[in-house]
Amino acid sequence: MRLDNPVLVRWEYASEERLTKRSAMFRSLITGDNPEDIAVAAVFEAKPKRVLDIGCGPGELTERFVRELGADVRAIDISARMVELARARGIDAQVADAERLPFDDREFDGIFAGWVLYHVPALDQALAECARVLRPGGRLVASTYYEENLSELWDLVGETEPRTPLSFSRSTGAELLRRHFARVEKRDVEAELVFPDADSVRTFIAATIDRAHLAPRVPEIDGPFRATTRHAVFVAER
Repeated sequence: MRLDNPVLVRWEYASEERLTKRSAMFRSLITGDNPEDIAVAAVFEAKPKRVLDIGCGPGELTERFVRELGADVRAIDISARMVELARARGIDAQVADAERLPFDDREFDGIFAGWVLYHVPALDQALAECARVLRPGGRLVASTYYEENLSELWDLVGETEPRTPLSFSRSTGAELLRRHFARVEKRDVEAELVFPDADSVRTFIAATIDRAHLAPRVPEIDGPFRATTRHAVFVAER
């Protein structure tokens, strides 16, 4: 199952139910460095005054750029429902495609693309658009999963079929970004999700995009279950 399939993406994000569930569980179960905090901090480092959030979802992270950074923030998402939720937080959001950004050249000095670029079919075009709307010296922060993310979960349920490789991954991200940006850095983030019981494991798996069908395979377990979450945060500058 390709995560850059437009039909899958539009179906998955037509509603916030599964995204909200897995995001809330991730935040409540994580111990160690939270990759969301690492990615947001990478944006803050550059002190941008005007920020674009691509694939903003319900706007939880977008809101931090407004509240904590004090930036002038714009946001886009291809899901009308996600845009509706972001606007309810007071965010200036609109339905738009990363491949055709509705903004002028050099309009932003910071762009955030958090766990979204692997959903974009024409990825190189989207990255060219990011470079176009960034001012010279501007920064793009783009995050993604490792291929081995939460491998202990999939071992637990006996899943032997490898996932379809992500188009924007820890192994491909730097090369893709260097086509459009002068400087690219990769920051690896590793932490643990600590599930208290089998039911919490089932609930989390059932909220995933491509492996929800594996939830019934979760066996009974004694005590907490730990799985390693692995992410890459790319920092690219014009």
